[in-house]
Amino acid sequence: MKKIKTIVETVLKGIGQIMLQESAWTGLLFLVAISYDSLLMGFAALVSAIIGTATAKIFQFSDENIKAGLYGFNATLIGVGLAFFFQTSPLIWFLIVLGSILSTLLMEFSIRKKIPFFTFPFIVITVAAVLSIQHFGLAAARIPEANVEMDGLEVFEVAAHAYSEVIFQGTIAAGLLFFIGVFLNNPTAALYGFVAAIIAGAIAHFDRDSVKLIEDGMFSFNAVLCGIACSGTKPRDGLYVLLSVIIATCFDIFMMHNGWITLTFPFVLSMWVIVSLKKLVGHFENKMAIVEEK
Repeated sequence: MKKIKTIVETVLKGIGQIMLQESAWTGLLFLVAISYDSLLMGFAALVSAIIGTATAKIFQFSDENIKAGLYGFNATLIGVGLAFFFQTSPLIWFLIVLGSILSTLLMEFSIRKKIPFFTFPFIVITVAAVLSIQHFGLAAARIPEANVEMDGLEVFEVAAHAYSEVIFQGTIAAGLLFFIGVFLNNPTAALYGFVAAIIAGAIAHFDRDSVKLIEDGMFSFNAVLCGIACSGTKPRDGLYVLLSVIIATCFDIFMMHNGWITLTFPFVLSMWVIVSLKKLVGHFENKMAIVEEK
C-alpha cells in the first residue's frame, strides 16, 4: 500500500509541477479541474504523467527528482495539448505516448546540463507534432465545445481564464480550481500569478488587442506562470515578476500577431532573461560584499 501511495503522489506531483508546485494535492486539484472541462483531456493528462514518471523510473533517473514530479509536467502538458488540438485517434495516442517519453529524456538532459528548460520540452515536441500533423493532414482538428460560464467581474474573469488556459482549459471553474491548487501549497505564488494575469491583460488592452481574447486569458496565461515562478517575499521579487510579465506578454502579443503557436514559450523566454539577470545581480552583490570586507 505504501508503494502505491508513493506512486500516486509522484504522478500527482508531476501534474502539480505544471505550475511549479511540488504537491500531490495541487496535482489532484489540477486533474479534477481538467476533467471538469474535459474527461478526455483529464484522461490524457493522467496517462501522460504516468508515462513520463515511468520512463524516468525505467531509465533509473534520480529518485529525488522523480519523487519531486520533475518528469511529469511536460508530459502532462503534451498529453492535454494534443488532445486539445486534435480529435483523438490511434496516431494521436501514439504521439502522446512518444511525446511523453521524449519530454522525460529532454528534462533529464536539462537537469544534467543545469539548463533551465522549464516547459521547453513540451513546447518543442508539441509544436513539431502539431505542424507535422497539419502539414500531412494526419488527424482532424478538434472543435472546442462551448463552455457554460458563470457571470463575474471582468478582472476576475481575466485572471480565472488565465489560470485555466495554462493547461488548455476554458472555464472560470477550472481556473478557480487551478488557483486554489497553487494557493494551498504556496499562497504568495498564487496571488502573484493572479496579479500577473491582470497586468498582462492591461498590457494587451493597451495594445488594443481583441477584448474577447483578453477576457479569455489568451494574453495572460504565460504571465500567470511568470508570477508563480518569480514569486517571493522580498520587494525585488515583485520587480522580477513585473519585468518577466512585461517580457512574456509583449512577446506573446508579437507571436500571436504573426500567427505563431505560442504555447508557453513567452514564459520560458522571460524566465531565461530573469535567470540570467538574477545571476548578474548575484555576481554584482558578491563583488560589493568583497569590497566592503576590504
